[in-house]
Amino acid sequence: MHAFQFAAVRLGPFALALPLMILAGMCPAAEWKPERGVEIVAPSGAGGSTDRTARVVQRILQERKLVDVPVTVTNKPGGSGTIGLNYLNQHVGDGHYLIIATTGAISNHIMGLIPYNHNDFTALAMLFDEYLGVTVKMDSPLRSGRELAERLRKDPEALSIGISTSVGGANHTALMVCLRAAGINIRRLKTVVFPGGAASTTALLGGHVDAINTAPGNIVEHIKAGKLRVLALSSPQRLGGLFATVPTWREQGVNADSGSWRGMMGPKGMTPQQIAYWDRVFAALVRTDEWKKDLEENYWENSYADSKGAKKRLDEEYAEFKAVLGELGYAK
Repeated sequence: MHAFQFAAVRLGPFALALPLMILAGMCPAAEWKPERGVEIVAPSGAGGSTDRTARVVQRILQERKLVDVPVTVTNKPGGSGTIGLNYLNQHVGDGHYLIIATTGAISNHIMGLIPYNHNDFTALAMLFDEYLGVTVKMDSPLRSGRELAERLRKDPEALSIGISTSVGGANHTALMVCLRAAGINIRRLKTVVFPGGAASTTALLGGHVDAINTAPGNIVEHIKAGKLRVLALSSPQRLGGLFATVPTWREQGVNADSGSWRGMMGPKGMTPQQIAYWDRVFAALVRTDEWKKDLEENYWENSYADSKGAKKRLDEEYAEFKAVLGELGYAK
């Protein structure tokens, strides 16, 4: 008997199984895809900003057949986002559940309003940024963001500025980031909180506040009517369309930009295969004409990042927001 025959006989079934074991070890893990309906959680009521985003995503996913299963939107408003986040983490490791993420996932944790931060979930994508503009009435003596900053440096209580929808929210924090960078004592600022952008705009038009910080989409009609003027935008570069002539804070000597973003998160414990699936889906979604049109109509800026890029940005913003909210005395 030859030596190799003897070895095969002695090893028996193991010798036959060994090549199969080697091949199995070389094969990549099986790809994941949804086996039942996908649920997108909007942590706001119907018609709210996250609800609108969720329904745009739902529509494109289904119309473009980017997923092979039904997609539904579930509204879980309340508790500064806590209710939606609680619901999401009842489904640990399940890639069929997603949530529209906002800056609240960062600021609300820093202020002690929710027990979770972004590390308690799975970052899946950054979708877009909504930048904000400091706006005054057309008859205001303030002509630029530089003038506003100079006046507030001399006396931080000289002007009342309307924000929405809460202290520490995206609207408020974005303003504080920019004014802090301008060398203003942000702890002494007179900020007035309104329940929404429409309410703060109405207050400005009525002369109840000197300025507001709001999303461009909230003031389009008033800009067209010649009633309001935007002094500075918190974007890295100028916006297009109606706001193409409005300078950014950076153009006016303030080294800062900040806004309100929308992203996607899943529950904690998702597998690499699940994350890879959603990376492919959202990369395809942001390339569609429908998505690009929606961004343009709302003056939203494309800031797409995949799961790794989204996690990196969340980490960076957590540190920045913690510094700003800590200086304001809101960090817990």
